[in-house]
Amino acid sequence: MNGPDFWRDEDAYAWTARITLPPGTWAAAPGPLPLYYAPEGREDHPLDEAELASATWAVENLPTLLTAARRTIHAHAVRALEPQDLATASALDDAVRVAAVYVHQASRDRVPYVGVEFSCPRDEEHGLGVLLHGTRVVDVGGADTAFLLWIAERDASNPRTGLDEALLGHWDSSPFEYGVMEASEFELRADGTGWSLLANLGGEYVTRLTWRCPEAGVLELRDEDGPVSRHPYVVTTAPVTSVTFEEPVAFGHQYAKSG
Repeated sequence: MNGPDFWRDEDAYAWTARITLPPGTWAAAPGPLPLYYAPEGREDHPLDEAELASATWAVENLPTLLTAARRTIHAHAVRALEPQDLATASALDDAVRVAAVYVHQASRDRVPYVGVEFSCPRDEEHGLGVLLHGTRVVDVGGADTAFLLWIAERDASNPRTGLDEALLGHWDSSPFEYGVMEASEFELRADGTGWSLLANLGGEYVTRLTWRCPEAGVLELRDEDGPVSRHPYVVTTAPVTSVTFEEPVAFGHQYAKSG
């Protein structure tokens, strides 16, 4: 496809284009939406070929990136709601709409960092934003999470000491939970943080956590209340990328990678 057509938006202090998401894309808003290249930390000279290629990659892959971020945004909503409001988490998940896209000049492994800002009925003051590196969620939070360059630069320069990069991303037990009325998910981020979610007939329960790998093949988790657990694991790539634990993580032994 042809790349987006940019112009210099002096009000936004960034090169700007208008894009339209394909029909059926999760969280797509009706009509065109703004795409900003390098919202921070760049002079105002026109985009070069490499920068245009980076922006084009983001546009072409945006539906996939949004799908990858969906479960993280859902878990973020569940974690933020009061227990009596948990029934509205799914409604919120369906109500958010993409408001703007930011392509950062920061990259890692030649993949650019892409931020997505959403309209958020629950928090109109702070909004909702997610930063992605490919299909991996780097961070989720207020709207500024999508456009702050330092978050992308921190991840791009992170040596990931003590972390197994094969574990980075979102993992889901549902492909292996045949006929079970319970499923688990967890997500491990490159900054050593993450979350887990257990869903059953009683509701959904999200726990924040930190993680590291003290030795090869061992995942150490510390949840937000302090308990620490260690879990020997094996990652395999066929027929799908999956991880199997000797002792359960978030009540599951086997997970498929989904982001």
